[in-house]
Order: sequence, then C-alpha cells, then structure tokens
Amino acid sequence: MIYIFLILTFLTMFVSAITTIPFSVGLLVATTVIFKKSWVFFLAFGFGLFLDLITVRVLGYSSLMFTIFVLILFLYERKFETRNAIFVFIASFLGSLVYLRVFNYQQIFLQSLINSLFAIIFFKLLWLKSDPHSETT
Repeated sequence: MIYIFLILTFLTMFVSAITTIPFSVGLLVATTVIFKKSWVFFLAFGFGLFLDLITVRVLGYSSLMFTIFVLILFLYERKFETRNAIFVFIASFLGSLVYLRVFNYQQIFLQSLINSLFAIIFFKLLWLKSDPHSETT
C-alpha cells in the first residue's frame, strides 16, 4: 500500500512540475477521502511548497491553498458521503478550478476536467490497495 502511494506521489509531483495541470489537487482529494488522517495536512503543505519551488512563485501560496482545501474536505466529510467517485470528481474539479483561476492559468475548464479524471484513477488505485474487497461507485 505504501509503495503505491509513494509512487503516485512522486509521479504526481514530477508531472505537475512539467505541465500546468495541478495533479496534486486530485491526489490530495483521493488521499483525504481514502485515509481521513491528519497527516494529509502535512502532505498538502509539502505539495504546495514543492510546487512553489518548481514554478518559481512566492513560497506558501500553494501550501495555503492546498491546506485550506484539505480542511474543507474534512469539514464536508461529516455532511456528505465522501467515499465515492462522484465526490472525488466534483471536489477535484472545483479545487483545481479555483487553483488554476487564482494563479491565472489559461483553459482552466479543460485542465480541471483532465485533473478530475486522473483524480478518479488515483482514487480507484488507492481504494483497491487499501480495501480490495469493497466496491466503489
């Protein structure tokens, strides 16, 4: 389980450094929904710092956005059923839409849609590795 997560993390950070699609938002949504642990905040902070370093921005902007995003996901898990692919799709779409809008990227709708599809793939991979006997929607 930990190996799949580490591979996904390094692959996400590498691809996010090359493209403008924020794959780390999708991985954060999937990780938050699957694990529901407080260490996800540290992961969000680390993803943000790494992205700020790679994209040569002021340190902390992405970290702040990712940490607030994870906090919002934790707040919504009490109100909604979060352990399904529909929630992961919507949450990653909205999260990446806000992220791309704040940092003034172009074609944010298409990039958010692509990110949401990859978030569902991350979610399915992590779900199968964490609980292989259960089925997701």
